[in-house]
Amino acid sequence: MEKISPEKVGERIRAVRGKRTQTEFAKVLDVKKQNYISRYERGRIPSPDLLVRIASLGRVSTDWLLTGRKGGPRAVLLTKQLRSLRKIQRRKKK
Repeated sequence: MEKISPEKVGERIRAVRGKRTQTEFAKVLDVKKQNYISRYERGRIPSPDLLVRIASLGRVSTDWLLTGRKGGPRAVLLTKQLRSLRKIQRRKKK
């Protein structure tokens, strides 16, 4: 099972953003606010839909965004991990 590190996901999102500002990146991704991009780059995991848009924009796989591996998709496993991680993040907010 691949381990998802929110901090590493943030680093990879930052790498996809490249030289664009967070505001420019948010507009391209159709994200309402720039501070959402900041949150994702600091370790908050985006929704699966947004992960797909980021991957498409950066011409990378969602697998790479989540794990750093360039191999083939392992969507079911990664989706389960993503759901678990999001539950943990929600609990921390409360």
